[in-house]
Amino acid sequence: MMNIKKLKQQVENIIGASIVEAKMDQHTWSSLVNEAGASETGPIRLKDRIIWLCNQQAKEVNVLETKAMGVTEAEAKLIHLLLSSARDQQPFAPVKHDDEYRSTQLGEWLQDRISSGDLHMPVPDSIEIKARLKGQMLPFLLSWDNAGLTIAFSKLNKLLKSYFGGDIVLIPLKEDWLILLGEGLFASLREESEEGAETERDLISALCQGLYELITNEWVGGFHLTVGDSWIGDADLVIAALSLRQTMQLGRVFDVTKQIHFPWELKLERLVYSIPEEQREHFIEETGDHATLLQDEELVTTLETFFQLDCNVSETAKRLYIHRNTLLYRIDKFKQETGLDVRTFRDAVLVKLELLLYKVTKRT
Repeated sequence: MMNIKKLKQQVENIIGASIVEAKMDQHTWSSLVNEAGASETGPIRLKDRIIWLCNQQAKEVNVLETKAMGVTEAEAKLIHLLLSSARDQQPFAPVKHDDEYRSTQLGEWLQDRISSGDLHMPVPDSIEIKARLKGQMLPFLLSWDNAGLTIAFSKLNKLLKSYFGGDIVLIPLKEDWLILLGEGLFASLREESEEGAETERDLISALCQGLYELITNEWVGGFHLTVGDSWIGDADLVIAALSLRQTMQLGRVFDVTKQIHFPWELKLERLVYSIPEEQREHFIEETGDHATLLQDEELVTTLETFFQLDCNVSETAKRLYIHRNTLLYRIDKFKQETGLDVRTFRDAVLVKLELLLYKVTKRT
C-alpha cells in the first residue's frame, strides 16, 4: 500500500513548502482534470494551487496539494514522476468499474455540462464509457412522475437489452434515464420490423410504443418517453440530452393526455413556447381574450379533435361519437361568441395558436 505520509514528507522536502493531504470522489477529480486540461493522472495546476494524484480507488481519489506560488514547472513534474513511480510499484491491480459506475460517471458529467451551459463539449477520454459511444446513436429519454419510485439500473438495463435485442447504453440523469441505441442495432431492428413500418419514423414510433408498454407493465407510475429527431455522435451528446428534456417539457405542457412525445409533432408548440410573455399577451389582446370560454373542456376537446383531423367535420363527429349536426352547432356557437369560424383556414390558425398559448399561460 502506498505510504502517503512518507510521500508527503518527500514532496515537502523538494519544494520547501507545506503539503496538504486530501480526498475527493472520482467525479470531482474528473471535473478538475477537465477544467485544467490535464492528463487523467495530473498534475493539475489551477490559479491558486497545484494538485497531484496519489492513488485512485473505486469511488475515492487521494491527492496531495499545495499553493501554486513558488512551485516551478520542473518541481511539479518531478513530484509527478515520484508519485507515478510509487503507484507503479503497488502490488494491487487497478480497480475495475462496473457498467453502473461508468454510466453514472457519464451521467454526472452530462448534468454538469447542461448546468454550466457547455453544450458543445465532446465526452472526454477520462469518462470510461466513452469507448462504447461509437458511430451514430439514436437517443431516447425516459422519465416518470412518481418521485418515490426507485428503478434499479441493473434491472432496467437488462430489460432494455432484451427489448432491443442487443447492447444499448443506459445513462442516469437525476430523475431521467437517457438511452442510446446504436445505428447497427437499429438496422437489425429495421430488418426484423413488419412491413407497416415503412419509414424510419414509423419504426421509431413503434419502438417507443413497445418500450413504453414494456416499462409500464414492469413498474407502476406515470411514465413519459421521448426520442431524438436526429442521429448523434458523442460530441452531440450534451445538446441532445438538453433537447430531449425540452421536448419532454413541451409534451407535458401541450399533450397532457399523451405519455409518448415525438419532437416532429411538437414543432409549432416549440415555437409558441419560445414566444416572450409580453408578445403572448399582445397576441391575445388582438384576437380577444377567450380564457373563460377555453375553460370549457367539451369545447376544447371538440376544437382539438377538429384540428387533429384536418378540420374534417364528418371524421370529427365520428371520433367524438356525436351527430354531425351537433358538431356544427358547437362550431356555430363558438363563432357567435368569438367571431371566429374554425372552418376557414385563417380563423382555424388563430384559434389553434390561441389554444396553445392558453396551455402555456395556464402553467406559467
